Amino acid sequence: MTKSTYLFEILDDDGRSVRRFSQRCTNLSAQERTKSILEMTPEAAAVIGAEAHGHAVHSAYRQ
Repeated sequence: MTKSTYLFEILDDDGRSVRRFSQRCTNLSAQERTKSILEMTPEAAAVIGAEAHGHAVHSAYRQ
């Protein structure tokens, strides 16, 4: 698989952006990365990982 640039955004309970960053990864690793960011960030309510070219979007939400 080829690596693409994914833009990750961490959102708080009010929907405000806590942090944004980019990382090169495959589609499958971006999905896993989105889940792990949510687990490692206690103040996050949601994490969104979108491919820079707009072909794939992954999200994880706290219940």
